[in-house]
Amino acid sequence: MSTLYRSRIIPFAYLFVLLIGLTSCYKYEEVSISDVKSIKLLEFSSEGLRVESQVKIKNPNNYSIAVTDSKFNVYSKDRLIGSSKIQNEINLGKRSEEYHTVIFNSDYSDLAPNAATTLLTLTAMGGGDVNFKVDGFIEAKVYMMKKKFPVSFEDNVPLDFY
Repeated sequence: MSTLYRSRIIPFAYLFVLLIGLTSCYKYEEVSISDVKSIKLLEFSSEGLRVESQVKIKNPNNYSIAVTDSKFNVYSKDRLIGSSKIQNEINLGKRSEEYHTVIFNSDYSDLAPNAATTLLTLTAMGGGDVNFKVDGFIEAKVYMMKKKFPVSFEDNVPLDFY
C-alpha cells in the first residue's frame, strides 16, 4: 500500500469506528423512579430545606449512568413545597433497579411562600404516611454524552423527622 493511500484510509477507518461506537450508546432509555421508601427531614432553617430519601431508581440501559444535575418541584397533598435539587452524587449501575440515598436541597428562595405552613402541618401529624409528589428532570451522563430525563412520582410515603 502506498503512504498516500494509508494516510487517507486510516483517518476514515478511525472515524468509522468512532461513529459506530457513539451510535451504539446513543439509545438512551428513560431513567425512572419506581418507589420512595422514606422521606426524612434533615434541616429546615433560614438557609433552606434538606431532606434525605430512600429512592428506588430504575436504569434500563446497558451502561452505568452518573446523575449530574436535577431539578424537581416537590408537593405534599397537592401543595407546592418548592423546587429542589439532588445534592449528592448518584451512580446508577447498568440494567439496575436499586434504592439510593438521595439528599434533596432547596435554598430558602426556592421554597413556596406556604412551605413553612405545609411543613408545620406535616410535623403536627406526627409522622406516618404523607402524600408526596415530585415532577422535574434528572440529567444523566454516560462518557461524554448528557441527556435530560423527565421524572415524575407520586405516592404515600413514610415521613421521618431528624
